[in-house]
Amino acid sequence: MTAFSRRLPWLLSLALVFTFFTLCISFGLQKGGSLLNIAERATLAMTYPIQKGIDLTFSTGGKLFDSYIKLVGVKERNHQLEKDLALIKNRLAQLEETHFENLRLHKLLNFKKQHDTLTQGIAAHVIGRQTDNLSHILIIDCGSNQNLKVNNPVFTTGGVIGRIIACGPRSAKVLLLVDQNSACDVIIQRNRIRGTLQGTGNKFCQLAYLQRTADVKVGDRLITSGLDNIFPKGITVGTVVTTTQCHNGLSQTINVKPEFDLNTIEEVYVIPSPPNS
Repeated sequence: MTAFSRRLPWLLSLALVFTFFTLCISFGLQKGGSLLNIAERATLAMTYPIQKGIDLTFSTGGKLFDSYIKLVGVKERNHQLEKDLALIKNRLAQLEETHFENLRLHKLLNFKKQHDTLTQGIAAHVIGRQTDNLSHILIIDCGSNQNLKVNNPVFTTGGVIGRIIACGPRSAKVLLLVDQNSACDVIIQRNRIRGTLQGTGNKFCQLAYLQRTADVKVGDRLITSGLDNIFPKGITVGTVVTTTQCHNGLSQTINVKPEFDLNTIEEVYVIPSPPNS
């Protein structure tokens, strides 16, 4: 490309500007205007698109900047609202849990009122579980500081669940009725037949030491007899769910469902020993 070709656009631009100013001056003089005013108007006409573009650019940029600032503020506000909402949800969950706990404790209180022998009992929370094929034990948050001792009976709103087998100052172990090492002297509420309820290591117990002709039916309710010197008399223990005669005809297998669900126990009721006993 020659030097003249490179200069051609500039020359054309200058020619156009010169022609434009010449026409403006000629037209202005025809209208009787002064040369200074004509030049000023021509300059304004020439620079208007540039000034308009600059103004539009700054105006648009300002608006975009303001919008960006507002978006940042909205984002921060939304983030704070999300945090506040999470805190509110957490608080509501805590209040709901407190509500259900109060309902359970209220049921324990009503259970206490229904049995005169339980008037000296205390409520305790379950803080641990030891459950496997060999043992079914709960850990509660009360101990010798609350006058709890080994063999103190433990209840839920359904009835007996077990007894204390070990005690520390602030906690204790509760052996559940379903544990293989557990036994409780009971009677059938319907006909007063006496037997021993033994744990099987699963969710059921078995009623043992009955005569083979003992009248036991599905649905019979078992209550404590009070003869083992551990559990007060007359407290619900469980319900007969199956009865099966053994092949030799000399005995029968009686399965009993306790009045509690091992997996849902959260609060219990314990009768402590009298002070200095």
